[in-house]
Amino acid sequence: MGILLKNDEKNVSMGYITFGIIRQQIAKSYDYKIGELYSKLYNPLFKGYSNEENKYFNEKLPKYFDTFLFHSDVDGYFSESCVKGTYKELMKLKPIFTNDDIGKKYDDLLELFRQGKRIYIY
Repeated sequence: MGILLKNDEKNVSMGYITFGIIRQQIAKSYDYKIGELYSKLYNPLFKGYSNEENKYFNEKLPKYFDTFLFHSDVDGYFSESCVKGTYKELMKLKPIFTNDDIGKKYDDLLELFRQGKRIYIY
């Protein structure tokens, strides 16, 4: 099992863990504290963010990153405007992946967002 992201021209598939690692690295590359807070979601004992943590997200996280990071990874889609806004934000970052396979999946994902078309999630 895993996630499939696709538009009319390109498909990108990966495992849920890989997609989670990519999103965590993107969050950390944008802002270290946001990355640390976002990584809490992947802890099975996580119960929820405090009001202070939610406020930090609301004040610091760009609109499109909020959608990208917190969107369901089970189904749905990223709208065309979200795809374009997310790509613009991603181009400002330099996430570091210590695993070449995950880095390649990130490159594939970046190419998918570069196309600026609605992306469906399966």
